[in-house]
Amino acid sequence: MYKWRISYLVFQGVLLLSFVSCRVFEDRDMCPSYLTVDMQGADRSIREWQMWLFNDNGEMIYKDTIYRRDYIYPYVVEVPRCGKVQCLLWGNIRRGTHLDERYSLGTTIHKQNGISADSLYFCSDTISTNGEDSYLKVVHHKEFATVELYVQGWVGVDFEVDMVLQCAKGGFYVDGDFSGNDVYTDLEFCDIGNYYTKYTGRILRQPDTENIVLSMLLRKKEADGTEGKILMDKDIPIGKYLEENGYDIHSFNMNDIRMELDYSYNKLLIRAEDWEAEYNLEEEI
Repeated sequence: MYKWRISYLVFQGVLLLSFVSCRVFEDRDMCPSYLTVDMQGADRSIREWQMWLFNDNGEMIYKDTIYRRDYIYPYVVEVPRCGKVQCLLWGNIRRGTHLDERYSLGTTIHKQNGISADSLYFCSDTISTNGEDSYLKVVHHKEFATVELYVQGWVGVDFEVDMVLQCAKGGFYVDGDFSGNDVYTDLEFCDIGNYYTKYTGRILRQPDTENIVLSMLLRKKEADGTEGKILMDKDIPIGKYLEENGYDIHSFNMNDIRMELDYSYNKLLIRAEDWEAEYNLEEEI
């Protein structure tokens, strides 16, 4: 009886091996490679990642979404042994982004006009899947900048203020190349103090700073609520000022931008990275 049980267990083991896709004596090149994606270093503010995998011919071989709750676990996916695989991940694609999914490298990720850009993060790497196991550690780039504008001088409910940031490019291809045409972002009112009104918004990385422009319209409100006199209507070449002071729009992680605008003296103070600069708008515009 004991010998029969041993023989039966051996038979079950042999039967199990006969059903696996890659047996010991088969050509291992036909077996898949198991790609482990290490998300442990990912910023926890990123709610989810969308991941695309492409082979050497630019054909998509895999697409999935990895959620924040799963960052602590290795993400393992079975991929064909096709040599080099391009791994592309975009984090935080939400309502501020239009994803045109084409299941190819032609997929585009564009900012929606008007509202702030999503807090987009990007990771790109090329790995070899020739072996049984392959590994990708997610190291991401910050692809957006938060812009804060503190308006001093005329503040309060007696004025109507429109702040619009205009940029030359509206988004990216899935591989990180720039895509799209010009796009605008309405800066949103978010705070008011004794001497300032604060507006904020997010813009995406651009090919250069040259075409980043802040359009400002300040109009007085009449007592009956109707539109009154336009006090300021200017296009301020923010990008020009950023470039003059060495703002690195190609940095690994985009730096945020803080600006202070004083209507009373027509002064604009810009702070970014480790520098600040002041401009006289009457002379510069």
